[in-house]
Amino acid sequence: MLSDFELHKKRNWVATVVTLTIIFLLSFFVWRVLSLARQIQTGEISPDSFDFTNKSMSSLRLSAIPLSDQPANIVSDDDASLGRKDAPVTIVEFAGFQCSYSREASFVMRELALKYPKKINYIYRDFPLSDIHPLARKAAEASECASDQGKFWEYHDKLFQNQSDLSQERLYQFAAELNLNTSFFRSCLDSGTYKDEVEKDYQDGLQAGVRGTPTFFINGSKIQGAIPRDIFEKLIGV
Repeated sequence: MLSDFELHKKRNWVATVVTLTIIFLLSFFVWRVLSLARQIQTGEISPDSFDFTNKSMSSLRLSAIPLSDQPANIVSDDDASLGRKDAPVTIVEFAGFQCSYSREASFVMRELALKYPKKINYIYRDFPLSDIHPLARKAAEASECASDQGKFWEYHDKLFQNQSDLSQERLYQFAAELNLNTSFFRSCLDSGTYKDEVEKDYQDGLQAGVRGTPTFFINGSKIQGAIPRDIFEKLIGV
């Protein structure tokens, strides 16, 4: 049986090993982030080389479509945006309101847009994967109807926060909760006012090579998948 002194000594040894292990892991993480930042800044690594497809939703049907060699309309003037139009970094996101990874990315992008309003111009574009997310297209139309009343981003947040139920009745309910004119909102949604607008985003995304959500274009360079906040900050140079 160990004496109190020996037991205390053993516990101290275990605590020391655990502390050193944690310090090593933290040091490795910091080294990795700093190394990555240096490689990006010196041009050794291009944003094109990042691949987060394990954190994206992809459609098998779309994956079979060959990429086009025609120029695509990535940046648009008629979609919701945050930040300055003349910002040095333009981030275009193609996302779907039923995609769990788009939801994850939405929190990151809202935080970055608020934190660096002069550094980035963030543009949100719709890319509903209707074959796996049957409610995403109507939700996208609903967000455009909310935009008519100056509440796109509030409605955008509502959709992602309540992603498990995007039925049409819930879309009406979200409008009421945000104090929108519900008569105008219902008329807009029921008549399919923004059906073509959502389809335009979708077709532009296809042309640009989008095959899953979320997909980002950072100053024209495509990255698919939910990008971690620390990596995003390195990519935009902050």
